[in-house]
Amino acid sequence: MAYYPSGCDENIQEHSCGGCGVELARVRRAAFINKTYYPTLIADAENVSVWNAGIASGAIIIIPETQGDYDGGAPQMGQGYGDSEETLNAYLFTAMIKDPNYAGNRNFYNSIKGSRNFHFAFASETILRISDEPVTIIPTNPIANDLKQEVVWDVQVKWTSDNFADEYDTPDVFTCYVP
Repeated sequence: MAYYPSGCDENIQEHSCGGCGVELARVRRAAFINKTYYPTLIADAENVSVWNAGIASGAIIIIPETQGDYDGGAPQMGQGYGDSEETLNAYLFTAMIKDPNYAGNRNFYNSIKGSRNFHFAFASETILRISDEPVTIIPTNPIANDLKQEVVWDVQVKWTSDNFADEYDTPDVFTCYVP
């Protein structure tokens, strides 16, 4: 990753204040975007037609209803130089989602597990975030010893990047797609 010597921060952006309310949490929706389609999508990420074309072609896989969390990034520190003890090299991002569509998705999760060919999109209340790097997808399917617990897919998604995920208004495409 990049080494940032002190004094190289002349492009600091303005901080935004005074938004209308707060964004409510939970990873509520998710999608996997094939890395070959990512440049097309990211060029116009709020355009429903671009999303629908990706969904129809199989380049975007929608998981319409999830619950989960996103850690916001764990700093990955490197050797410091000069008077700095350490340097921020990148972030390791982790999202954990629960997919309630358990039955019938074994083949899907077997085929996508461990893949590094997808970017991850995930939405909280109104904001959609899209990873700028391909992710590692780690699904599991635990069953609790509890008659009242649901059986769901637990999916961990990880990626390393210098940047926080791009943010957009969530397009109205997060519905169950049946070809």
